[in-house]
Amino acid sequence: MTLSDIITRFDLWLLDRVFQPVADRLPERIPAYEAGMSLLLGSLLLLATSIAAMIILLGEDPVNAIYDILIWGMWVAFYLGVNRMRILVRPGFMNPLRTMFLGFRPISFAFLLYAIWQSTSMPPPFSLGLWFNALADLAFVCGVYMISCEQTPPKKKQVKWKREFGGVPDQG
Repeated sequence: MTLSDIITRFDLWLLDRVFQPVADRLPERIPAYEAGMSLLLGSLLLLATSIAAMIILLGEDPVNAIYDILIWGMWVAFYLGVNRMRILVRPGFMNPLRTMFLGFRPISFAFLLYAIWQSTSMPPPFSLGLWFNALADLAFVCGVYMISCEQTPPKKKQVKWKREFGGVPDQG
């Protein structure tokens, strides 16, 4: 078994065993795709906060922050691109984002681990901005996994809930 097979298996295990059960338990009014898009938007805001913290609180020269601002712009472009794919994700059908992001999810997970390591290894004045960056990466990873989950039709959710818990879920 190659390293890429191991990474793919871990990615699919994480998607199917961790995030899909969470997506199945979400109320009908909040589909997994919408929850994932909210997490992606939150990651954009946290990343902007991280950049602002580095500029305002630590006195970083805005010219030196151009790289971070360009990265933020790429995240905005990614968010807008995924938002345009909203019509492709429908309940009861295979989610095309599941296969489209097969290589992207593990890379974003690796960046999350790096951001956590980076924020724990820096001295206190710099770690504040880096913790916002790590939180942004965490929200981004969770968002990418949530938008990759299969959208369970409402009737299947009710049957599964009834089978597991012996009642009908709250519809309110």
